[in-house]
Amino acid sequence: MKERLALTRRPTRGMTRKLGVLSTFPLDNMVTEVHRLLGPTWALPPYNSILPPYLQEPSSRLGKDDLDFLVLKGALDIPDPGFAGEIFKAYIRHIHPHIPFLDLDLFSDAIFEDGRKYKKSISLLLFQAVMFAGAIFVDLKYLYAAGFLSRRHALDTLFQRARALYDFDIEDDNLIVIQSLLLMTYWYENPDRHKDGRHWISVCISLACKTGLHLDHTSAPKPDQKFRNMLWWSVFTRDRLIALGLQQPPVIKDEVHMPVPLLALDDLDTTTQKYAKASYGSNERNLARIFVEKVKLCRCVKDDLYSWDCQPIHIPTVAAKPRQTSLWLSKLELDDWLQDLPEDICFRPKPFLPSHNADLIFHSHCAWLKMIYLEIYSTIHRQLEFLSEKYSPSQPLSLDGPEAGPVLRGAVELTVLLQDLYQKQLIYYLPTTSVAMILRAGIIHIQEMFSGDPHVGAASFRRLSQCILALQQLGRRYGSAFFLATLLGAPKGSSVITCSPDEILAHVDIESLDKLTVSYSESSVSTILKIREPYDRDIISGLKSRKVERAGDPGHDGSARASSLKSESSLGDAFEMPDVDFADYTLE
Repeated sequence: MKERLALTRRPTRGMTRKLGVLSTFPLDNMVTEVHRLLGPTWALPPYNSILPPYLQEPSSRLGKDDLDFLVLKGALDIPDPGFAGEIFKAYIRHIHPHIPFLDLDLFSDAIFEDGRKYKKSISLLLFQAVMFAGAIFVDLKYLYAAGFLSRRHALDTLFQRARALYDFDIEDDNLIVIQSLLLMTYWYENPDRHKDGRHWISVCISLACKTGLHLDHTSAPKPDQKFRNMLWWSVFTRDRLIALGLQQPPVIKDEVHMPVPLLALDDLDTTTQKYAKASYGSNERNLARIFVEKVKLCRCVKDDLYSWDCQPIHIPTVAAKPRQTSLWLSKLELDDWLQDLPEDICFRPKPFLPSHNADLIFHSHCAWLKMIYLEIYSTIHRQLEFLSEKYSPSQPLSLDGPEAGPVLRGAVELTVLLQDLYQKQLIYYLPTTSVAMILRAGIIHIQEMFSGDPHVGAASFRRLSQCILALQQLGRRYGSAFFLATLLGAPKGSSVITCSPDEILAHVDIESLDKLTVSYSESSVSTILKIREPYDRDIISGLKSRKVERAGDPGHDGSARASSLKSESSLGDAFEMPDVDFADYTLE
């Protein structure tokens, strides 16, 4: 093995060429890219003396040519210890609570102790996948110090390392590959390419079923049984959340997960090392409880939730009844889940900032659980309303009237949640699925603004502004979010807070929103999101007609209405927003 790895290769530790020194030169990564293209200009010791001792050697099936190619692709490059430590801290805080399958003790001993206390070696594939996932949330200053030009540049580089290792079948253990693929689902490519999160979760589920994760493991040894159950439910929840974000049927069918015992709190290891305790504080057990409740919540997402083979029902027919019955059963199941939710993990807006970072992290995960609930709640009610005899997409929305529907109430609750996270600067840490959720809430608030009532319009304007603010902040992490904020009316070069309602409505890009619907599947709009639900498509179609009427109405007094709404929106209430500097809210 050592003979195979005795390769001449370029340095991986930056310009300093010292193993323990973090790169601090902004263009250091560009230097290594040039070396990758032109070849190294100096010789280093054999590769096996550079690879940290806590990482497993590549599979013995790989030949020298394969290793040469992996070296050329940078797949065997390992981040500096300091950089890897910061990435792993971000992973512990913002990835692990969502899919808690990783052995934190094993990774912590290897990374934070620089391999001096590691108990057993770590898969190179899994290590690179963890580095990619953690880099989504690590502070930008560490990415710049490592030589990356932007977060997108760093994520692309780190993901391609993991992908190259996967493509070469460097790992023989299927359970390790499943864990790595699950982390790779956080990658979203150019929408013109097909290998995005949906692709990787499909590959992950296929291998999980082939390995038998979806079967009952009660006969297996207790530790193995717990791990396999937890890994399966991590795959299951990830599949359901990707389906919610993309409005597509989940890959795992309802009958597939039935044999697997439901996850219990005791199945999760809450006795983690000091490095995890520093991030979680006294909230470790409650974070585990959030994941258990999320599994139950995701079971409310049936595999037929996004079946679009239905039409609005104006005359009751037998054919519509099974569909409505299925939705009502899901609604009852969702109501039961909410009623049984432990009080300790219920999201409550807090007027004060928690004193400890661990409490902020816990608060953000409680908020994410509430966002998942609201998205499922709104999806079920959008479809029930679409199938009802009284369905009217042109009907104005208002919370004041007796006809205030659950779809609008769900959008309002989501906006209250976003306001709380915005004040605590926690929006940056929401997962990518949140982008689609906020977009759909924003569309509801745009429709609400067309009610004609100044009081209703003022409140809906504040709620729409909060959705735009949230998308702009998420745009610093997910490029598509900033683009979607402009579609909802975010003005270029000025703050949404200083704009009048009419100015926002004038900037709403209905044409581009219309192109995001499935009827324009060939659109070149650069976002992975599509608006697939008939309910939302009808709203956008109605907004398109109203905007044309509004533009052609010679009696429309935009300035008077803007003044009225602006005076109303300045009233102090729960949606009053502090001024912010939008100079930072630019695409990376």
